[in-house]
Amino acid sequence: MKRITLLVILLLCLIIAFVGLTYPQRITVEEFRNQISTSYEPDPNKGEILFHLGGCGDCHLNRNPESPNFNLLTGGEALPTPVGKFYPPNITPDSSTGIGSWSDLDFINAMVRGISPGGKHYSPSFPYTSYSKASYEDLLDIKAYIFSLNGVSEESNPHDLIFPFNFSITNLPWKMLFLESPGFEYNAEKSEEWNRGAYLVNGLGHCGSCHTPRNFLFAEKAEQQFRGAPPIKSGEKEAPGIAGLDRDEILNALDEWSGAVSETSAMYLVTQAYSNYASFEDLEAIATYLSDLNPQNEE
Repeated sequence: MKRITLLVILLLCLIIAFVGLTYPQRITVEEFRNQISTSYEPDPNKGEILFHLGGCGDCHLNRNPESPNFNLLTGGEALPTPVGKFYPPNITPDSSTGIGSWSDLDFINAMVRGISPGGKHYSPSFPYTSYSKASYEDLLDIKAYIFSLNGVSEESNPHDLIFPFNFSITNLPWKMLFLESPGFEYNAEKSEEWNRGAYLVNGLGHCGSCHTPRNFLFAEKAEQQFRGAPPIKSGEKEAPGIAGLDRDEILNALDEWSGAVSETSAMYLVTQAYSNYASFEDLEAIATYLSDLNPQNEE
């Protein structure tokens, strides 16, 4: 029995190794250049807006009031998952403990392919499945904003995962199953406003990370998109269904001053960000898109 178990483990290791050698992991320099216009210049001001709409600080901000780096991007609270705890890392432009040594291509590969400059595969707790729908130029604007901040030297907390998920290669089969080709799929049958809303909700906003239930492999259930999901962290409330909501309900949920979202809710950080950084046109686009989806009680 032990021999069979060892053979199965060996076979699985060989399969993963083969996949690792043959699966197209990184975006190449040529692919990268094809996605960037020749006139493009990184815009940190636009990047600041997109950074907040993307919820980057929600995970990566240091929220320990006793830390000298409180409220800086040196890494946030643990994200509990069925395989252990993931700790969002330092993303300040510090070259040794942050991402200061990353090239533009490194950043895009992390955000779009979920792979580090050193070749490690990121866990899906990092929502690269959503960020991969954003344009490269929008993502590089976010990088420009982050790199306009001060670098802060602070080592990130190591992940606390059970075997074998403490090896990053185990994320590769998951990516093969659930990481789609990068880019946003424009729907020509819908309006520009609808498509803008879809781009924000499904891409940078990664709304499905909280509002879509997941299967036993921790992937979002596409057939139940935005139908509501259990809380990610204990003590929080279930994320409600947002598909097919009334436009006013959606706009109020993104308005810090409407009182629709409690200050103690996990959603409040999102509400604050969109109240302070989203344009009225983008808020309207989000409402147009979500209100047009099938209501949460439909099959």
